[in-house]
Amino acid sequence: MTPEVWTACRNWLLPALRSEDGDEAALRDEILTGEAQLWAGEGGALVSQCVEGPEGRSLHVWLAGGRLDTILDLRPGIEAWARGLGCVCVTIEGRAGWARVLSAQGYRRHGEILRRSL
Repeated sequence: MTPEVWTACRNWLLPALRSEDGDEAALRDEILTGEAQLWAGEGGALVSQCVEGPEGRSLHVWLAGGRLDTILDLRPGIEAWARGLGCVCVTIEGRAGWARVLSAQGYRRHGEILRRSL
């Protein structure tokens, strides 16, 4: 991640960062160490992590910001990358409005999380 990429992405991501998610320095560290993945597009970005769960490996998206169309355009590539890592599903943590937006792509609400099998 270059400083220029972070400068663009921080303006989209920091408004969505909650205190329980850590602070900007912790977020940057997770991305720089590879613990989290930064996905950036022209006008938006999101952050994901590969996690192990009872069903196997999943890709969890926990932070997004910027233009909706950009974020949605990133989805197919991110899902393909996750499949290549052996992820069985994608989970998304976010506001209720994401359920309406992503239901057409096969995401379903499971409690507070949206989920789609890969």
